Amino acid sequence: MALLNVLQTGKSGMSTAKAGIATAGHNISNANTEGFSRQRVQSEAEVGKQIAGQGGHFIGEGSRISKVERINDEYLEKQLREGTRDTAFHEEKQVFLNQVEDVFNEMGGDGLNRLIARFHNDFRKLSNDPSSEAIRQSVRESSQAMVSDFRRLRGEVESVASHIDNRIEGNVKELNVFAQELAELNRKVHQSEVQGSDAANDLRDRRDQVLKKINSLVDVTTHKDNEGHLNVDIRGVGPLVTGTNVENYAIGRHAADPETGSVDNSMQISRSTMASNYITSQFQGGKLGALIETRDKAVNQVIARLDELAHAVSKSVNELHEKGFTQDGKTGVKFFNEIHQVAGAAQRLALSSDINESVNNIAVALQPDAPSDNRNALAIANLQNLHLMNGGHTTVDDFYNSIVSDVGTTSARNRESLGQQQSIMTQLNRVRDQVSGVSIDEETTNLMQFQHAFDASARVIKAADEMLETVLRLKG
Repeated sequence: MALLNVLQTGKSGMSTAKAGIATAGHNISNANTEGFSRQRVQSEAEVGKQIAGQGGHFIGEGSRISKVERINDEYLEKQLREGTRDTAFHEEKQVFLNQVEDVFNEMGGDGLNRLIARFHNDFRKLSNDPSSEAIRQSVRESSQAMVSDFRRLRGEVESVASHIDNRIEGNVKELNVFAQELAELNRKVHQSEVQGSDAANDLRDRRDQVLKKINSLVDVTTHKDNEGHLNVDIRGVGPLVTGTNVENYAIGRHAADPETGSVDNSMQISRSTMASNYITSQFQGGKLGALIETRDKAVNQVIARLDELAHAVSKSVNELHEKGFTQDGKTGVKFFNEIHQVAGAAQRLALSSDINESVNNIAVALQPDAPSDNRNALAIANLQNLHLMNGGHTTVDDFYNSIVSDVGTTSARNRESLGQQQSIMTQLNRVRDQVSGVSIDEETTNLMQFQHAFDASARVIKAADEMLETVLRLKG
C-alpha cells in the first residue's frame, strides 16, 4: 500500500472528525433555539483497495461522511402543530371571554340587575305615596341610572367586539406574511437539496417553525409534492401555499350576516379584495377560529340579548305608562323614547322628553284627577315579576342573570379546556426534547470524542510523513 494512501486515510479521518466537531458545536450553539432539531454526522468506511502481491487482501482507505442527519419525528411534529393550534384557540378565546366577564363584574358597585330592581322598587315606593315630589325625583334618577348602565354594558361589550375585529385583521395579515415565508423556504429547500446530496436540515427546521406559526392561526392540512415542497391547505377554506405559490386572503368590513351572527360593519375575510362573498365562518381552529367564534357566537350574542332586554323593558313600561294619567291629567305620555327595532335598543334607550322635562309627567294613576290613585305605578312596579322574556317564560331579572351566567359558564368551560391542552403541550414538548432536543452533556462528550479522533488521525498523517521521509533518505 502506497504511503500516499496512508496520508489520504489520515486526512479522511480528520475531515470526518472535523465535521463531527462542527456539528456538535452547531448543536450546542442552538441548544436554546426554538424548533431546532439536533443533527448527527453519519460516516461510513471508504471501500478498501485490493493490494496486489499481498494475498489479494483489501486494505481500508479511511472514512467519509455519508450524510448529516436531522433527528426529527414527523408524527411528533404533527402532534405538536395540532397541539399548538388547539392551545392558541383556547388562549385567544379566553382573553376575550375574560374581558366580557369583566364587563359584567358587579363586585365594584351596582350591576344592571340591581338597577332594574331599584327602578321597579322606586315605582313601588311611588305607589305608596303618589304625590311625593321626592319619590318622583328618585324614580327619574333610578330610571336614568338603569338607562346609563344599559348603554355602558353595550358600549363595553361592543369595544370587546371591536378589539376582536382588530385582532382578526392583524392575524390575517400575519397569515399572509407567514404564507409568503413558507413559499420562499420551499424554494430554498428545493434549491439546496437539488444542489447537494443532504437534506437542508436548518431550512427544514425553519419551515417547520413557520408552519407551526400558521397552524397557531388556522387549522391546516399539509402534504409534500414530488419536489419536496410543503403544500398547505386551510381546512374548509382552500389552498394557502402550493409549492412556491401563495393564496393571499383579504380583510375588510362587510354587512351583517344573520346566519353566522356577524353584525354590520364587522371585519370579514374574503379570497381577494374584489370578492363580494366573504368566507369568515369557514375558518376553524387556531387564533382566527377562536376570534371569529367568540365574536359571532359569544360577544355578539351578548349584545343581541342586551338589546332584547332593553327593548322589552322600554316597550312594557311604555305600554302601561301611556295608559296612565299624569298629575296634570295628561295621558298617552311615553316614559321612554319609542324604540322601533330590537337591534341597538340598549344603546338607544333613553327617557322621554316629557319625563326629562318634569317628574309630574310620571303617570301614576289610571284615572284623571285622582291624587291617591296608584294603580298604574303599582302595575309598572309589578312588571319585575312578570314573564316578559323568552316568549313569556322568563322574568327580566332571570333573563339578565342568564346572560351573566352563560358568559361565566362559557369562560369556565374554556378555561378548563385550556388547562388540559397546556398539560398536553407540556408533555409533547418534553417528548420532543427527548427526541430532537440538544443535550449539552451529550454534545460535550461527542465534542471530546471527535477531538480525540481528530488528534489520532493527525498522528496517522504524521506517522506516514515520517515513513515517507525515511524512504526518501534510503533512496538518497
